[in-house]
Amino acid sequence: MSYRSKTLIVTENEFAPSEKRLSICLRTNGFSFSELTDSGVLLTFGEAEGVHAGSMTGIMADVKAFFSTVGIRALGYRSMELVLLSNESVWVPDELYSAASNRQYLKLVGSEAITLMTAPCKALASTAVFAASDAMAMAFKVALPGLTVVNQHVKLASMGLEKRSDKHPLLLTHWREKVIDFAAFRDGHYIYGNTIPFKDDNEALFHTLEVLKSFGLENANTELLMCGEVGRERFAMLRPYFPVATLYTGRHTSFLNPAFKTLHTYRNALIL
Repeated sequence: MSYRSKTLIVTENEFAPSEKRLSICLRTNGFSFSELTDSGVLLTFGEAEGVHAGSMTGIMADVKAFFSTVGIRALGYRSMELVLLSNESVWVPDELYSAASNRQYLKLVGSEAITLMTAPCKALASTAVFAASDAMAMAFKVALPGLTVVNQHVKLASMGLEKRSDKHPLLLTHWREKVIDFAAFRDGHYIYGNTIPFKDDNEALFHTLEVLKSFGLENANTELLMCGEVGRERFAMLRPYFPVATLYTGRHTSFLNPAFKTLHTYRNALIL
């Protein structure tokens, strides 16, 4: 088996699988995952670390073996979701979307991706077309029947933050290795989403302020939300430029196991 358990917090519980959802976020060196109830109780969080197999059947076997070793029988869940992190994506309104044009959609934003995927977003009545390994996604879908696949922009746009932006502009930022995923909300609407690379934190600050200005988000009460790879220095660098800046931990959750107090939920907002 290529994957080993790096982090695992488990809650002894009697919740039926139909009361739970399983969320997975794929990484270059493995994946993270969580189990939550319908009411938002966080039951399990884990990280699988290792090298992805070179074939679809190999990945499928490794995924099945890993979940078996950590005691998760991935059957009967209310929902199961895999989040793929893609640096190239584009939104297409559903009334204009045509599967035959997928590759052209990405070419219009300068992408030369060889493989791509799509994911619908009900919140925006749009489809996300993004560069991703379809073989990798298919391996997870075969290993976990019923799994749906989205990218990070579908997740960020579906966090239910529109109402929060009724009162003031909101900029949600998800930080990864040398890239930022942006989601901007204003007047109760999602207005912008994109992934922008950066060389260092000074350039990251420049891009963040450019998004702020370009989309009319400057306001006396503008709120910045940061999640993902956000350390103290990075947060301290951005904080002075916004009236309100906080770490974003995803949807509201609670827990039964006190061990979850040690979990940095803002780093894993995409699966919470």
